[in-house]
Amino acid sequence: MVNELEIGVIGGGIGGLAVATACAQRGAKVMLYERGDAIRAVGAGLQISPNGLCVLRALGLEQALSEFSSQGQAVSLRRAEDDKEVARLDLSLLPEMQKYHFVHRGDLIGLLQNAAQDAGVQICLSHAAVQIEDGARSRVTFANGVEIEADLVIDAGGLHSKLRGVLNGDELPFFTGQVAWRAIIPNESDRVDDVRVHMASKKHIVSYPIWSGSALNIVAVQERKAWAEEGWSHNDDPDNLRAAFAKAGPDVQAMLDQVEDVSIWGLFRHPVAKR
Repeated sequence: MVNELEIGVIGGGIGGLAVATACAQRGAKVMLYERGDAIRAVGAGLQISPNGLCVLRALGLEQALSEFSSQGQAVSLRRAEDDKEVARLDLSLLPEMQKYHFVHRGDLIGLLQNAAQDAGVQICLSHAAVQIEDGARSRVTFANGVEIEADLVIDAGGLHSKLRGVLNGDELPFFTGQVAWRAIIPNESDRVDDVRVHMASKKHIVSYPIWSGSALNIVAVQERKAWAEEGWSHNDDPDNLRAAFAKAGPDVQAMLDQVEDVSIWGLFRHPVAKR
């Protein structure tokens, strides 16, 4: 039974906080170990799909989510060169329980952190896992010299998970041939409830409102071979983003003209895990 277990969760991101909360709400003694010196509310916008909403609903967080998120009503697919709509998905036709929400990642992290602490999860900061050993009780060693044992260890450390190698052997993530920029701009078009995907050859831009419609979140993806650094976020020059979409039409240009700060990351993935 879960309520008889001591559980260690590695990583204080969305996945780690959510699973820690779920286990603690069911009676487990949960310790969460975060490598940073704080649970930082960083990032940009996110779309929470109906499947993701099911998790938050099960954690008792749906109402709290709705208080700071925007609910999506449509996905509009458009040609980047002239903004012509080529297809439209009407999300209002979905059943009542299947909703899309647009949020800022920082707001979602804050919601999950509060829920974890309310459920009794103990959060240990500045604990970077360097080794995980499997056994009757799993053992985790941290860079600060601390070692812990638990009945169950759940590694939500993302790309650099230490548990993946224990289960499936050593393997390196590989670059997918795609990079993505992200930025947040003022919402001067009064959009409140739609996702727009402007499509071009080997690139596209996704935009949607966050913060109750006061801002637009932008994610721009481009296929390319050049990528020097692994990592999920690096600062970039907004002119590089504008140059990549220089042939786009007025609507895309109007959004990109407002970009003042932008980050870029290469999209990496691991081979599909056997276990």
